[in-house]
Amino acid sequence: MAADIDVGRLIDDSRLNRVSVSVILLCGLVMLMDGYDYTIITVAAPVIMKEWGVGPGAFSWAFSAAFFGYLFGAVGFGVLSDRIGRKRTLMLASCVFSTGTLLVYFSHSLESLIAIRVFTGIGIGGAVPCAITLTSEYSPLKGRGKYVSVMYSGFLVGIVLGGYLAGFMLERLGWRPLFLVGFFAPLAAIVLVGLKLPESARWLAARPQGERERRTLSRLVAKIRPGVVLTGEARFVSAGSGGARGALRELFAGRLRWVTPALWAYYLVSSIAVFFIGSWSPQLLVLKGFGASTAAYITGSINVLVAAGCLLSGFYFDRFGFRSGAWLHAVAAAAVLVTGGMQSAGFVLLLMASAFFINSAHMAVTILAPIVYPPGCRNKGAGAAVAAGRIGAILGPPIGGYLLDTSLPMETLLGVAAIPLAAAALLCWLAGRQYDFHFAPLYSRKPPSDGA
Repeated sequence: MAADIDVGRLIDDSRLNRVSVSVILLCGLVMLMDGYDYTIITVAAPVIMKEWGVGPGAFSWAFSAAFFGYLFGAVGFGVLSDRIGRKRTLMLASCVFSTGTLLVYFSHSLESLIAIRVFTGIGIGGAVPCAITLTSEYSPLKGRGKYVSVMYSGFLVGIVLGGYLAGFMLERLGWRPLFLVGFFAPLAAIVLVGLKLPESARWLAARPQGERERRTLSRLVAKIRPGVVLTGEARFVSAGSGGARGALRELFAGRLRWVTPALWAYYLVSSIAVFFIGSWSPQLLVLKGFGASTAAYITGSINVLVAAGCLLSGFYFDRFGFRSGAWLHAVAAAAVLVTGGMQSAGFVLLLMASAFFINSAHMAVTILAPIVYPPGCRNKGAGAAVAAGRIGAILGPPIGGYLLDTSLPMETLLGVAAIPLAAAALLCWLAGRQYDFHFAPLYSRKPPSDGA
């Protein structure tokens, strides 16, 4: 009788290995490209608005357009990924968003820019959940949160590099060359992904297996757990991978009916705050008297702290649980309330502190979403959660743009931004409580000490 090899359990109980490291690095590289794309449109916005003669309220839809596309990309590519695999979906989505970045270079009107940003967002919406899911599926159970955070920090590296590069290029070359870089750099990343990134072993084990798939799984298992003895009759499986593929109702089956709504509501509200502040930080700095290039450099520096916060958040949530993210949101709300009344250096320092706590807390749902879903619908679950967050991301920039158009005092404008942060604190606690009650006991196994 053929012995079953539970690939999911082998990975869960393993230590960090070279396969996991390569997945973290390659997915992090894709996230870096996404981060670069996100930041160059925000730091270029003050220059583009001045060149085209548009105000913040109108231009805000260029920000929201990408998130609108992200909404469809996350769900559409999420379903596709559960059918054709994580790797191929990641490569396809990356090709879409890199092409969209190139098209921005040729845009000459707000209308064309908005349409291009929708297209770009579709690709990003497919790539990000795929990268998160692949990293989660190849990470050992112990410390999975911090490994996802390390991978996701590639996004933060991208926004740091984008800010500093924009600071250098805006005065010398203008804003358009920033988007040429955003096209050519992802091409190299896509080639590396195609050559070096393995397909998800859990996904392969959950599918009908031919000889090619069995050989691939055998090689992956040998690298992940060298001590495992494989026979010719061994059958690869992945626990928890059953269910009808492609059906969104899976996300509300059994205990998930409580967790999924909590995740969606939390991600939506938290995203309103994240993208309200993140999209308009360069413009807020310009309104405080800084030049566009200086604002870009400051944005890059702010994003260094954001990257550190997101990286540390994985360790924080592994240690203190997801409910503890409520405190981070509360501190962020307080910092935002105080920031508006500050001037010059004080404004910059508190804006940095606000960004640090906002994004650190926001990482909670990024880490949690892939964990609670079984392999058969994991990418779809992560993609749907991200899509819910993108509704908040769509709303955040227009809210900020409208408030900027009304010329409200900075204290009032940032006071409005503190409202969703306070709501996110409550929803973070509720989502974390649902996880602790329904799922944490299922993921409490300790890996064996001998590594066998």
